[in-house]
Amino acid sequence: MASSDYLPTKEGDLVPWTENFVSVANANLAAIGLVAQDITTLRTKQTDFSTGLNNAIAKQTEAKSATDNKNLKKVALTDNIRMLARQISAKPGVPDNIKMQLGIKNPNSTPSSTIPLIPMDLTLETIAGGITRLKWGRNNNSQGTIFSIEASQKPDTDFNIIDSTTKTTLDTAFNFNGVTTYYRVRAKKNDQTSDPSNVVMI
Repeated sequence: MASSDYLPTKEGDLVPWTENFVSVANANLAAIGLVAQDITTLRTKQTDFSTGLNNAIAKQTEAKSATDNKNLKKVALTDNIRMLARQISAKPGVPDNIKMQLGIKNPNSTPSSTIPLIPMDLTLETIAGGITRLKWGRNNNSQGTIFSIEASQKPDTDFNIIDSTTKTTLDTAFNFNGVTTYYRVRAKKNDQTSDPSNVVMI
């Protein structure tokens, strides 16, 4: 909707705006050249839109809740796996082939720094369906490095982990609905965590 339009730009403001329009129009039908049927049709479309808007808001809330729940369960699962993997790796005499079968040893891995490096050049793109696509540079971190994606309603404090991945891109539906959301990324390796990347916002 164009910024010069007299209609409100926020969808939530459109229903009360229409209610006022209907009220004033009803009181001045003859003066403005409308008839009762015009207002009846408008009321029907207003009701349809209001129902659709409420349904959409409910679905967005449901999706955010489901995503938050999924992320919590994912963190619980991956933390448990890493704990067991560290326990296995610390046990003397466990053959490398068993570790590879378990999926906790990369046969093509080469020794790399045990200190995670700060992810570089974090960018943000909004794609269809309310999904935010985050991308960043690996900055010489090894392929097995875990990247923790954090979000906050503030640009420099109160960040919490919303997801994690070994890739350098993430599509997420997480955001603070109606409030600016700030994102940043940290690299995790061998129980160490890097300083955060640059912050991006939506």
